[in-house]
Amino acid sequence: MLVKSRSNEFSLIGLQLLDKRLPQMHEMKELIHSKMHMAKAGIYGEVLVESVFRKYSFPFEHVVLHDVSLNSYGNFQIDTLFLTQYFAVILESKNIAGKLSFQQNPPLLMRENDEGKVEMFESPETQIERNIYLLGEWLRIGGVNIPIYGAIVLTNSKILIEDPPKKYPAILPQTNPVFLRNMPREKVYLEVYALHGLAKRIAVSHQHYFPYPMCSRWGILPKDLLTGVHCEKCESFGMVKQKGGWSCPRCGHLDKLAHEKTIKEWFVLIGETINNRQCRYFLQLDSYHVASRLLNSMNLERSGKSKNTIIYQWKW
Repeated sequence: MLVKSRSNEFSLIGLQLLDKRLPQMHEMKELIHSKMHMAKAGIYGEVLVESVFRKYSFPFEHVVLHDVSLNSYGNFQIDTLFLTQYFAVILESKNIAGKLSFQQNPPLLMRENDEGKVEMFESPETQIERNIYLLGEWLRIGGVNIPIYGAIVLTNSKILIEDPPKKYPAILPQTNPVFLRNMPREKVYLEVYALHGLAKRIAVSHQHYFPYPMCSRWGILPKDLLTGVHCEKCESFGMVKQKGGWSCPRCGHLDKLAHEKTIKEWFVLIGETINNRQCRYFLQLDSYHVASRLLNSMNLERSGKSKNTIIYQWKW
């Protein structure tokens, strides 16, 4: 039974907007572009795992929760949580191609790509171990005691494992159901009603993670970003405010609400609040009154009384 599907991927959204507004020659452009593609690949892998679960059933009561973010003695995120009356399994998805070597001392994942370039990543085993501990504490605080296991799901078919993981098994998405069906079911830790009650409690306790503003997260100066209202048709910046909307001087595209998208990008990329001066700078406007009208037309929280102290905030 599927209780929770994937949430919106706010990290990817932030990386995409940051990549869009970073100049081509910026020193962080290549890194942000690479991180954006890695985030896309990760999401693809997690979606693949979710699709496998939708196709198969199990001969015992179970619930599946995808993309779970909780807090016990620290925030933690689980790609897929498989819950039964007998055990819980944390599935960590990895969409990585190439020759893979799971190192132990220190615990790292080494990847060699087709060009022979070697890269090092945090070990999925370390991630699983941390999540098992934090989930165990979260359950313990809630009065639940159940064995928790873990497995690494390798979602890219273009892999060759030279050194397999030692602590947790590495499986493919298609073998997920077989792996889970073969796990021992010797003792009942949760009655059926308690199992479904726990799943609902986890879903309700899920906390969306907003990694914003992206500039401070990645150490990028806001002044380095391209400003102006973005044209979604020709991908250029600098749409001009006209009566009734925004016009692109490059392709002629008209967009009545282009300012809303741009102001929201400010909150994603630069700051939790915006004032009139910052709005004029980011939208490339000259008029205080036009900027004020645009800000007041949006569903933003407003504070401050005088002309110079009014700030606006977007509640996620």
